[in-house]
Amino acid sequence: MFKKSGLQKRREIKAARVEKARRGVVDVYGVEAPKGSLLANKVILREVNPLGPLPNFYVDRHFECKDCGSDEVWTAKQQKWWYEMARGCISSVAVRCRSCRYKEKLRKAEARRVHLEGLEKKHNK
Repeated sequence: MFKKSGLQKRREIKAARVEKARRGVVDVYGVEAPKGSLLANKVILREVNPLGPLPNFYVDRHFECKDCGSDEVWTAKQQKWWYEMARGCISSVAVRCRSCRYKEKLRKAEARRVHLEGLEKKHNK
C-alpha cells in the first residue's frame, strides 16, 4: 500500500466539498448549513459582540419594510458585511428597503442642516 501525496489528498478533499455543495449541505462547525449560506467569522464577531451566542453562518432573511411595507430580502452577503465589516450589533436586523433607507438618510441630513442653521442664528444674535 502506498501513501497519498498532498496533491492527491487535496483533490479528494475538494471533490468531497464539491459533492456536499452539490447536495446542498455544507458541514460548518458540526452544523449543517443550507445551500447559499455564508460562513460567519466568529473571531470578528466575538470582538464586537463579546457576550451571547453567535451565528455559524448567514442565510437570506425576509423582512417587511417598516416605511413602505414592501417584502424585502436581507441577503447573506449583506448580513456578513453589516456584522463583520461595518461591525454592527449582532442583534440588529434590516428594517427598511433600499429606497426607504435613502429617503431616511436625506431626511436626517435635512434635519441636521436645519438644526445647525438654527444654532448658528442663535449664536450670532
